[in-house]
Formats: sequence, C-alpha cells, structure tokens
Amino acid sequence: MKAYEKLSKFYKKDWGNDSIRYIDLITNVINTLDLKITSILDVGCGTGILANELKKMNFEVSGMDISEDMINVAKETTTEIEFIVADMRNFDMKKKFDMITCAFDAINYITTDEDMENAMSSIYNNLNENGFFIFDVNTPYLYEDKHFGVINRVFDNIHFKQILEYDKTTQIATTLFDFGNNELENHILRAYSVEKMDEYLLKSGFEIVGRYKNFRMFPIEDRTYKVFYVAKKR
Repeated sequence: MKAYEKLSKFYKKDWGNDSIRYIDLITNVINTLDLKITSILDVGCGTGILANELKKMNFEVSGMDISEDMINVAKETTTEIEFIVADMRNFDMKKKFDMITCAFDAINYITTDEDMENAMSSIYNNLNENGFFIFDVNTPYLYEDKHFGVINRVFDNIHFKQILEYDKTTQIATTLFDFGNNELENHILRAYSVEKMDEYLLKSGFEIVGRYKNFRMFPIEDRTYKVFYVAKKR
C-alpha cells in the first residue's frame, strides 16, 4: 500500500489541524522581516489544510503533493486553489512564487543526498528573486528519543497500530501502519542534522535567515527535535 493511500481518508481530521499552526510562523516571519508576499506554493501540501488557511489570508496559493490520494482530498475542499500531483525532487510549476512552504516533516520523506539536492534546486528555481522558503525538519534527536515501540490507535472506528523503528547508523526512521487484514502502509523518513541541512541549503544558493525551535521564532537549542528554517533565495 502506498504512503497515505489509507491515511489520506482521515489525515485531515486526526493530524492535519497541526498544519494551521504554521500560520503563526508565516505571519511572524512576514511581519518581522516586513515582507511583501503575494503568492505562496505549499510543497507537500497533503489534504490542503495549510493552503486553505493561506487562501483565507488572501494570498495567491497553489499546492502540490506526490500523493494522488492526498491531492484528491485537497481538491474536494475548494476550487479556488490549484492542487497538483508532483514530486518535490523535480518539479516546475511554470510560474514562480514569493514564498514556498513545506510543512510538518514533508522534507524528511527525502532519504538520499542526491534527492535532497534535487529538491532544494527545484524549490529554489520555483521562487521569485529574493523569495523565501519556510520549512521544518526533524533532527536525529527526535527519532533517537521518541521513535520506537508500538502505538495502538483508534480513529473513526478504525483500529490500527503504528510500529516505530529508527536506525541510528543510517538515520532512517520507519513507521509501519498496520490496519489488519494485511493492510500495511509503510512510511520511511530520514533525520537530518542542522549541519547537514545547512549544507544542502547553502549549496543550492539559499541564504539562511533563521533557524527556530517553534512557531514563535525562538532560537534552537543543543537537542532541538524539530528545526524551523527560514531561507531566502539569493
């Protein structure tokens, strides 16, 4: 079963509302840096929750995701946003944006150096000059401390298990969703250190404006689990 083939059916209700919290970060960045933002592309948009919230703020918004199942759900939410199926490792929207977002672990689904370099290049090329890239990345500290064991869950009367494993050597984290009846959905992510992510950004031509530990733009600490990046196209 493909990633999000089954989870897309209830992702919006169970996990998706967390995406709305990104509005705080985006608003804080725009206000702090006194930016003039008109157009935003949400990469890895999932079911379109963040894109819809951005649209309510009168931005010109587009969304893309590699999961056709997620995009189909997103398209059901509105006709005012262009949602397309595309791979962040290699995409061309045929237009450029003032800002690109990539929320809640989406960047961690990229698991090789080559793919990450390609993704950064694609994002860079789809930004206007002096455009901004806002995203978050899970660090090894999160997976080392939290990503193990089995979680039993129930949602909409669907019982399933999340089986969590992390390999410190490869920095690969796996989450196997077991829905029973041989219905399995496997999610494979890679943890990235701050140093490694800095390297990808700088190599692609970005200027790193800030690294934060939360939506209120507090500075990162030694063992920050999730780092929020603000980068600028040079």
